[in-house]
Amino acid sequence: MKKNDGDRFNRYRIGLRTVKTSLAVMVSLLIPHLLGVDRMEGFYAGIAAVVVMRETAQESLDIGLGRFIGTLIGGALGLALVNMEAWIPYYREGSYLVLVPLGVLFTIYGVVVLRRENAVIIGAVVFMGIALDTELHAENSLEYVLSRIIFTTLGVVVATLINKFVFPYEKKKMIQ
Repeated sequence: MKKNDGDRFNRYRIGLRTVKTSLAVMVSLLIPHLLGVDRMEGFYAGIAAVVVMRETAQESLDIGLGRFIGTLIGGALGLALVNMEAWIPYYREGSYLVLVPLGVLFTIYGVVVLRRENAVIIGAVVFMGIALDTELHAENSLEYVLSRIIFTTLGVVVATLINKFVFPYEKKKMIQ
């Protein structure tokens, strides 16, 4: 065995954050399963858990709060557009091509005004997901948006708690 073979092995080991992320996804999938809700709710919670897992629990919480705010703003604006769709001429036929980009603009603006730039992407994605969903109608849009918020929050909370209490981050002390 060459001298560098051990270094190569250490380079590809599975780290604690990877293990914690996997555990957070498992718990995020398990809770909706135990509640008897659609497995896609676990998918959304799992996405949030993966996205917010960071080096420290505080970093996870900060990213998670941004994700929550982005989901809330994108969801609220998407909900508003879906509920106004019946009064918008030719929405499904093509006026959405102008209105959705305007909605993205307002979503990004709202996130930036709240100084949560790390929420721009999720806010825009949630908005577009709602605004462009051809199966989503005004009568079920509030339930959909609330579900996104609830299960995104679940993933954030699960990841933050696991990050804080399972193999918590310990800053390495420098020897002087």
